Amino acid sequence: MAEIFVNATQARKDSRNNSVIHAEVRAIETSVIANVDAGVLYANIINSTNMTNNSTYYNVWNSITTDPTKLDQLNYVKKHFENLGYGVNITTNSSSNNTINWNISW
Repeated sequence: MAEIFVNATQARKDSRNNSVIHAEVRAIETSVIANVDAGVLYANIINSTNMTNNSTYYNVWNSITTDPTKLDQLNYVKKHFENLGYGVNITTNSSSNNTINWNISW
């Protein structure tokens, strides 16, 4: 039977901005690979991605504002790396106090 309306799972998937998520994941992967090559056991991603340069993500992560799509994007990226076995913390950028940092450890 053909579906005439999108189900909730598909609606959530379609509302993610996959290009933002993809770019964020790739930027984090690049930092991880560089630090693995350097013999470092962590990567701090600060001021170099869409999510770390945008105070909207900070505000959503810290429950200052509500944006379910942005929160879903953050959680999706975080879960992606956790599923690969990495430790993932989202912290406040102490230089700006209104953007996030990704702290990835292995």
